Amino acid sequence: MSQNQIDILQRALHRERLARKQAEKILEDKSLQLYNTAEELKKANEKLGQLLDEKTSQLQGVFENINDAYLVMDLSGNVLKMNDAAIDLFGYDIDEEDLNVINLIYKEDYTYAMESFMQLREEGFFTDYTARVFTRRKEVKWVHINASVVYDKQNKPIAAQGVVRDITETKYTTELIEEQKKQLDVIVENAPFGIALTQFGKMLKTNRAFQNLLGYTEEELKVTTVKDISVVEDYPESRIQMEKMNSGAIDNFVINKRYKKKDGSIIWAKTNVNAVRDQLGNTKYQVALIEDITSEREKTLIIDMINEVAKSILGKVDIYEIAWEITNSIAKFLGTEDCVIYLVNNKEKTIEQIATYGEKLNEKNQIANKMTLHLGQGIVGMVAQTGKAQIVNDTSKDDRYVVDGKRRLSEITVPILRDGEVIGIIDAEHNDKNYYTKEHLRTIQNIANLVAMQLKSAINLREREKAESQNVELLKALEKRNNELQEYAHVVSHDLKSPLRSINALTAWIKEDNKGKLDAVSLQNFGLIETTLEKMEQLIIDILEYSSIGTDANVTKRVNLHNIVNDLKQVLYVPKHISIEVLKVLPTVKGDKVKFQQVFQNLIGNAIKFNDKEKGLIEIDYFEHKTHYQFLVKDNGVGIEKKYHDKIFKIFHSLDNSKASSGIGLSIVKKVIDLYQGEVWVESKLNKGATFHFTIKK
Repeated sequence: MSQNQIDILQRALHRERLARKQAEKILEDKSLQLYNTAEELKKANEKLGQLLDEKTSQLQGVFENINDAYLVMDLSGNVLKMNDAAIDLFGYDIDEEDLNVINLIYKEDYTYAMESFMQLREEGFFTDYTARVFTRRKEVKWVHINASVVYDKQNKPIAAQGVVRDITETKYTTELIEEQKKQLDVIVENAPFGIALTQFGKMLKTNRAFQNLLGYTEEELKVTTVKDISVVEDYPESRIQMEKMNSGAIDNFVINKRYKKKDGSIIWAKTNVNAVRDQLGNTKYQVALIEDITSEREKTLIIDMINEVAKSILGKVDIYEIAWEITNSIAKFLGTEDCVIYLVNNKEKTIEQIATYGEKLNEKNQIANKMTLHLGQGIVGMVAQTGKAQIVNDTSKDDRYVVDGKRRLSEITVPILRDGEVIGIIDAEHNDKNYYTKEHLRTIQNIANLVAMQLKSAINLREREKAESQNVELLKALEKRNNELQEYAHVVSHDLKSPLRSINALTAWIKEDNKGKLDAVSLQNFGLIETTLEKMEQLIIDILEYSSIGTDANVTKRVNLHNIVNDLKQVLYVPKHISIEVLKVLPTVKGDKVKFQQVFQNLIGNAIKFNDKEKGLIEIDYFEHKTHYQFLVKDNGVGIEKKYHDKIFKIFHSLDNSKASSGIGLSIVKKVIDLYQGEVWVESKLNKGATFHFTIKK
């Protein structure tokens, strides 16, 4: 129900109450006249009912002209007279049964009823009695009663009369309205957008969302006008729309305008204003719905900037071109006289100007007097060090400010971050104080996020080109060094083998010259010398072989691995108690035959050397996958503890001191497999044998 409808209903009720009071006064006068007449005719002791009967014709006319229930009772509550409306309301007919008003009282309202009856006895009347009654039909009705006492000529109270109105429907309607009003108040108070009830520019009521939006309390807004919180430039348009509304030309309007928050900041809001009019069509109030669109406007600005910046740097890979486009776009957006892009060098802990807009450009569009700062130096250096953007409203009060050309009073500095690292700085200055806003800051931060990836790519490209240039020289030097190392390895191996052979020959001569003269201990020592010499020579051979792996990595001939294994079975010394089984024909792969031979020779050789079973078994198999082959060499030998599974592939790491093992064999296997981008690993338990796996790409 609208406010206008409520006002109309209230005025109608008021007029009806006045009419009721007039009717009640007429009834009171007539009742007194009838009673006095009855007293004169029947004297004071006759029943009031008999006296009233003689004036029935007069009262009947009154009863017929009143719509509400009317009844007369004695001072004990016994009903003496009821009109038809009263009979319909209460369901009782006193011509057929006696009725006392006590029977009509609703239990919960009994105390209130008794207090009102006492007031009637003491004061002679009561008004606006509102309570519930219980009818003969077991219905609960809400009634409104105005009652008065009837006096005789000696001013003695002899009866009471009352006009009873059924307000059940009105009561329920009122309660419904109140409930709806409460619900509406809850909705308004908890609405996600601001709501304000205004009258002639003054704010009468605001909801919590509006208060939070502007940062004011409800009490503060009640003494604040719409003009007070509006930006001066936007107020004229609002006033024009309000004049149209007040003239009746429009009932509502929508406007995007700025509001001033309590802290001085500005927000943009979509404001929907609706008129609440009286019966004559005049504007009584305005209800305004206010929705914060600051972020939406910011997004629009950012989208425009993104489009401009994205178009300007599209396809560019040169770091200086990208930076120059960024400075120009930002300078135009900010309306600033100076904008600079710095590049951060984290290794040297410096920041360097790489692009600028404004007076620092010379005739050739190059930076004049290019500035380089240390991390932490100046406002720019501090932002580069902390990664946190800053707005300085008055640089004359900031000791960190570094003058570059001339002093400007406002500065905004934003880091360009990529993967949490500051790679650059956007810095702009303006001649006026307090020029830059939080909106400016958010926009520049979004631009920084936009360009970070492409700027980082340009930096990486520049570093890659620099690294590639250095790599060419390094590769040449590395190739030369590898060749020298290969030559050196061969020379060293030859030089080491010569004295070993000499020692071996000398040992043999001593044994021959002293044949029969040496005791068992001396012969044992000479045997140890020969064993050590053999082990050292094998070590030199293995080292030379290990160092040579990778020198011919580009060899890609077709190699039949099945033939290689068969050849090795003929070449290797295989004891009679050990058998080698190839479970299926091995595939042909591309690579260097010698290197694959080294892999199988070392794995099969180890399986033979470290087999302690009466019947040794070595199995060779493979599995084919989509991208690679997986080979395995399995034995039932001594096995390897899990803690050594990774160590055995390291050079010079042997699990025993056997003269047959130099600790290089498995490292040769790993180096060859790594060369062909494969993997090698072992599955084994102590005394349970071992299975070596390795992969080769197809």
